[in-house]
Amino acid sequence: MLHRYCDGLSRRDALHVGWLGLAGLSLTDWLRFANAESQPAQSSTADAVLFVNLAGGPSHLDTLDMKPEGPVETRGEFAAIQSKLPGLAVCEHLPKLAQAIDQFTLLRGISHTTGDHPQGQAYIATGNRPSPAVKYPSYGSIVSKERPGRPDMSSYVAIPQTEWTAGYMGDGYAPFQTNAVPRPGEPFAVRGLTLAPGVTLEKVNRREKLLKDLDVAFREADTDSRLLEAFDTFGRQAHSMVTSPRTRSAFDVSLETESLRGSFADDELGQSLLLAVRLIEHGVPFITVTNGGWDTHLDNFTGHQKLLGPLDAGVTAAVSALREKGLLERTLVVIMGEFGRTPKINPNVGRDHYPRVNWCLVTGGGVRPGQLVGATDEGGEAPTDETDIRPDDIGATILHALGIDHELEYYTETGRPVSLIPHGRVLHHLFG
Repeated sequence: MLHRYCDGLSRRDALHVGWLGLAGLSLTDWLRFANAESQPAQSSTADAVLFVNLAGGPSHLDTLDMKPEGPVETRGEFAAIQSKLPGLAVCEHLPKLAQAIDQFTLLRGISHTTGDHPQGQAYIATGNRPSPAVKYPSYGSIVSKERPGRPDMSSYVAIPQTEWTAGYMGDGYAPFQTNAVPRPGEPFAVRGLTLAPGVTLEKVNRREKLLKDLDVAFREADTDSRLLEAFDTFGRQAHSMVTSPRTRSAFDVSLETESLRGSFADDELGQSLLLAVRLIEHGVPFITVTNGGWDTHLDNFTGHQKLLGPLDAGVTAAVSALREKGLLERTLVVIMGEFGRTPKINPNVGRDHYPRVNWCLVTGGGVRPGQLVGATDEGGEAPTDETDIRPDDIGATILHALGIDHELEYYTETGRPVSLIPHGRVLHHLFG
């Protein structure tokens, strides 16, 4: 399910235009041409990204940036345990991660000033601070455009749902949402992929032909071209996915070995990550797994304790499974939420929104494991003076790993030129 947050929400130019007139082309024609220009390919360290979105914002002080010697009023109820990385103490409720943390790189002191959920989510989804002037595309939509996968499989899958959007790229590059997660021992049916009783592939193909005939008949109608393009894209993809045995097989986690299935817990996050691993193996280049509930203004410690166990088991199982399948080297795994939570515990034994400090855990995809990058001060209130990491930098680094230039220029529907992540810096030191 998609959790609700505390705020109630679910969550170039005149010369060209002159040339267009002489050439008899419309602005739409020019934008399509400009956005389709081939760009020189840059080397990549990853073919896929698995982004585990801890929606709501986990507390840094109660997870991976603990301050056991900090003030009593900020320290919290959880004990710290020593991890495999010297000098890094982690929460007692993350014992598996503590023993596997040397397989990851931890970035601490990530900082921004966007303190509400929708804007915070938009920031970590796009690598751009939200702006009313430009609706930036999320990473998966960029990947769908720049690194499309098989025609019978979406390049951007959200398990089970996501608030992330395609922005100015248009809905043709929006994510395919499963709207459900597998349940152990039960067939996994994805709405839109599983044929209803009595519906055969022959019937599906007849319906597709009828839709094509209607499309030809109404092609000249005065309509929103962007919307029409999105319908075209979704229609083609839906037909390809429904009629493809390979696609239906990709979503069938029951085809995994019993031992691998058994390594994932029966909870929603565990089963979501099991499905994500299988989809990566079947060629999906970008997957988000949304794990909500971290918005703990009330009873922070009770709420976090319920979530930390599934996170501890799920993340370590997913990384182990990717390694076992030989996929981890070319799969970038990113785990983070939209912000941290206040060091000071509020009167409701909760912690509030705190974008000034956040962390991000990464592994695979060419990242050199065992690094601690960035830090926070003694009270976990601010990044240290030498730490300067923003969500823009995380976004630029994700695209870099996939071989996509984060400064690649696109045009919005109104003809405005804009770079994918104009203010991002690639964190080259993360890669070995």
